Amino acid sequence: MGMRVRVSPPPPSFVKATADNREGSPADFKRKIGSCTINKPSVQTMAKIAKALGVSMKISLAQRIFNANKPFVFFHTHNATREAIEHAIASGKSMDLDICVDDSGNPYLGHSKEYYEKSGEIQPETMPFWQAIELVSKASIPVIVDCKHYDAWPVVEEVISKIGVHRCLVHSFATELKFDYEQHDYDYLTECSPIKNLTLLKDKFPPATITASCKFLPKNILLSNQYEKLLSDIRKVLKDNRVDTVCLNVLDDTMSDKVLDFFIAEKILPHVGIDNVDISKLSKIYVGETDSLSVASDCNLLGY
Repeated sequence: MGMRVRVSPPPPSFVKATADNREGSPADFKRKIGSCTINKPSVQTMAKIAKALGVSMKISLAQRIFNANKPFVFFHTHNATREAIEHAIASGKSMDLDICVDDSGNPYLGHSKEYYEKSGEIQPETMPFWQAIELVSKASIPVIVDCKHYDAWPVVEEVISKIGVHRCLVHSFATELKFDYEQHDYDYLTECSPIKNLTLLKDKFPPATITASCKFLPKNILLSNQYEKLLSDIRKVLKDNRVDTVCLNVLDDTMSDKVLDFFIAEKILPHVGIDNVDISKLSKIYVGETDSLSVASDCNLLGY
């Protein structure tokens, strides 16, 4: 008759440790990353790994551009029709939504009433507001959420919460960055807000990317040494308010690697309109904008 051996079950802590460290578990993933199995993974690779592990990546849009180390070009449009939005989603690109409110506080897609009155532009027919937000929220493309009225900020918060703050670049003209060097456009008072509105939004939604726009800067500010202090002052305002990207709104063909480096040194990405501009001279990263959807970047470049 053989000897019977009693085997005690392993303690619960051992079972848990074994399960937590099994192949493909979060701990296993962390261990492999720590042991350099994956060396500086791309944003796309990180997104795939996160999806496989059931982890939601809440990395901001700006940080994704830095991680990719490549410019990202957004689709820019004033015509947010159903067709335009659906096309942008189907193409896997990006979308631009102008957020405004009427005199009664009702939101709509478009510029302010003041803008159309002063510019003489015809207000375009756009998709019903909340239907558009619902449509975009079900997609995965990145979105410019452009605040076009100083009373629209509560709506902006609701919009980015629904879409996903990590997918949103929130833009506004900043009162502190409005100058009087060259008034080559109308001054739309309702479309300008204190920069603290962006900062407060960042406090509430850390994964959001916030963007401040300048207005009425000298056209040759990027070409003349006489404006070095002005550029430094602008950068300080942006840095102090933790702004991620900046629209200088000067001639795009005056942008250079030197200027890009100047802002990138403080983790601020300048915007560059790339249409009809030779961008081959730019080797640094930036946020591009184009009116042509076919030219816009694929959203998978940033892991969306």
